[in-house]
Amino acid sequence: MRFTIIIPTFNRAELLDQAIQSALAQTYTNREILVVDDGSSDDTRSVASKYGPGIRYLRQENQGKAAALNRGIAAAEGEVIAILDDDDLYPQWTLAKHAEALARNPTADFSFGRYVRFTGQKWPAASDLRDEEYVPTNDPRRLVIKLMERCFIPNPAWAVRKEAQMRAGAYDERLKRSQDYDMILRLARQNEGAFVDDVVLFQRQHKAFRGPTLDRVLTVHSIEAWLKYDAIVFEGIDQKWTLSDFRPFLNPTSSNEFDASPSLQKGVILFHRKVYDGARKALSDYRRELRNRAASDIERKIAWGLLGCCHGIEDLGANALASASVASWLRAEKWPIMVRMAFASQLRWRVRLAIASGDLKFGQGLIRFSARAFGLPVTLAVLFSRFSAGAKSWNGSQTQTNSRIPTSFLLPGGSK
Repeated sequence: MRFTIIIPTFNRAELLDQAIQSALAQTYTNREILVVDDGSSDDTRSVASKYGPGIRYLRQENQGKAAALNRGIAAAEGEVIAILDDDDLYPQWTLAKHAEALARNPTADFSFGRYVRFTGQKWPAASDLRDEEYVPTNDPRRLVIKLMERCFIPNPAWAVRKEAQMRAGAYDERLKRSQDYDMILRLARQNEGAFVDDVVLFQRQHKAFRGPTLDRVLTVHSIEAWLKYDAIVFEGIDQKWTLSDFRPFLNPTSSNEFDASPSLQKGVILFHRKVYDGARKALSDYRRELRNRAASDIERKIAWGLLGCCHGIEDLGANALASASVASWLRAEKWPIMVRMAFASQLRWRVRLAIASGDLKFGQGLIRFSARAFGLPVTLAVLFSRFSAGAKSWNGSQTQTNSRIPTSFLLPGGSK
């Protein structure tokens, strides 16, 4: 199969050179490389052109990353599309790993692997590659559900068959960020993909401006910007996706424990993304379906995720008005005590983290929120116990990065 590597870029000529070198260094050579210049004013054109026919260079006026990706996909001649950001790097085995996974899984629309972060402007040494992203391989739920809870597959960590990409549609050019998150959710909604249990991306962490000219943001201040665009994505999901899209498992049994889980799962996910109106409706639907029966083990594990999002609950600890409003409608549902325990179960580590970081006000705010939403006895019980609603069995997929990355790996130009 032939791959097309698309490198969208904007004013990062120096780092682009490294990205191109990592694409050229692939051991799997049945590929083309497209550089899509989104209106750069630096030396991007000369960097791309110095490689001659090994690189196809396309240029457009500055429109944003999504538009650049759509331009590259339209011009791609390969059967499989792989995206490489201009500040990231591929290990030399990336395309080979994706090709192997897709050949082994012919029904998979895409393949995806692990990634590891590094810092700095230079090509990393193996010793720099230690900050690996957690992938929830022990979690038995559908891939799209796990991704809605937390995006652990950035665009350069997956490769998609072009036919599947065309079915999924274009990247949403209204999104100046989170366009890749929106895309992987659309892909995973239809297909589980094929997992590559290996590192396929070295993701660079550095202080830099991101986004198109009209919506630039410094990376050190970018979390709020990403949360804003994530909320836009999930507002659309709330309106357009069906309840069946939130069913946690591929093959649910006919037992009652799965009957109400899609509503609960939807509520937890929308709560993460601050889509509180949608979360309130979905959780209210679940409460009606639950009636007077006890929540199942599966339902308690799903409920455990309510306060488990990486970002997004800051308003519940720092904004008293927002906290009181959300706590009010949660309390009004009169949840059974075991559901309240499950909802509050991640409070303990969040408060401990707030104390460790010196943010006592935030920790106190979270405790007040929990007491209002779930009751003071439940809050105290969770704070002084290790209660986890049984969800610990879904954790623990991390492996040692250095066990998968050679101490001496191939660098561009053939040196070691």
